[in-house]
Amino acid sequence: ISVTATTVLPTNASSNIGASGNKWQAVYATTFSGAASNAQYADLAERYNSDADYEPGTVVMIGGEKEATACEFEHRAIGTISEKPAYLMNSEGEGQAIALKGRVPIKVIGKTIKGLPLVASQIVGVATQGFWSDDYFAISLETSFEEHERLIEGLIL
Repeated sequence: ISVTATTVLPTNASSNIGASGNKWQAVYATTFSGAASNAQYADLAERYNSDADYEPGTVVMIGGEKEATACEFEHRAIGTISEKPAYLMNSEGEGQAIALKGRVPIKVIGKTIKGLPLVASQIVGVATQGFWSDDYFAISLETSFEEHERLIEGLIL
């Protein structure tokens, strides 16, 4: 659909804009009130000021010189840097989008077993397979016996 003029609908009016073959058409509005039936991406994120510009998947915690920093060993992570959040809170704020819930890439080191928890590793900003304790922040969605640092799919709790 192509709009070349502004249309103002009366209060409580509804309109069906439809789609013409391309299911990924975008609608832009200053304020939109409606119900979403699906999202293209899979995480709930919020912008936080971080003390550095981190890569997507970096494990982060509250702390550092600003609001968020790369997570350190034996600290509780709050999530990972999100590249494409499905829903972004504080979207006009400064800082990076941090995935707080949902399916996201997570930087890990060491083997991972699907369904087991992830905790901050001894490498800053990277997770590792952990134990069911108060320190876990995510669950691995894949099994991998690789030992090097990499991105895996995980579920932020």
